[in-house]
Amino acid sequence: SAAGPLQVPSEGVPDLRQFQYHDHTADIIVHSWGKTRAEAFAQVVVGMFNYMTDVDNVDMLNAVEVEASGHDLLDLLYHLLDEFLFVFGTEMHVSRSVEIVEFDEEKLRIRARGYGEKMNLKKHEQGTEIKAITMHMMKILGPGVMMTENGTQPRDAAAEEDSHERDGFP
Repeated sequence: SAAGPLQVPSEGVPDLRQFQYHDHTADIIVHSWGKTRAEAFAQVVVGMFNYMTDVDNVDMLNAVEVEASGHDLLDLLYHLLDEFLFVFGTEMHVSRSVEIVEFDEEKLRIRARGYGEKMNLKKHEQGTEIKAITMHMMKILGPGVMMTENGTQPRDAAAEEDSHERDGFP
């Protein structure tokens, strides 16, 4: 870009770990949460990178920026993950922290920055390679609603595994 490389702020970068993993036959499911939808989206990206290598061993030396759009929120999340995976595939950049810079839920556009460094096998233990993002079993849980590839339904916590609300989170 004409502005030059992105700089990593010296402070104020969120360095959270609000995710967990669920095994699935040939896939991994990253379950993240946040006080806002933007925070939960950022955490699912961090969870994806943490599955590839322990992000606690990644220093925040560089920043990358991605933009994504979608036809609904699930598609937007899919494209956000896919854009970060593309940056990893082309630049080997691993993001320890992700900041959502812009999130337009009406126009379904998002811009995010990932703070981290280039993957270095001498420093970073190699976890499991993620080859592609899939919509299979992707969901977004919100207060009272659950969005899936089949549409939006009322959220029935009793029927949904791991859909319980967390203290301090919507």
